[in-house]
Amino acid sequence: MSKELYNQLVIPKSYLWWWVHDMENLSVASVVEGVLSNGDMDDVQKLFQLVGREQVQDIFFEQTSRPRHNYRPQTVNFFKKVFKNDV
Repeated sequence: MSKELYNQLVIPKSYLWWWVHDMENLSVASVVEGVLSNGDMDDVQKLFQLVGREQVQDIFFEQTSRPRHNYRPQTVNFFKKVFKNDV
């Protein structure tokens, strides 16, 4: 994870990873999952800005293609529609 992502999104929104003791070692995929699952739209826009919409989309589709993932069905449905025009 980049220092910029850590400083601008992870630290200010540390409640999204309340169970993680060492947030500095979160993967980008973990940050994507946390923001898309529990963040608000401002957080999502900041994530797109810092990581890139295409990379967020790739991570999301990779995560949701697995038999088990941590996204709620409503979240999967919403972001599939958000990314629909990008595929």
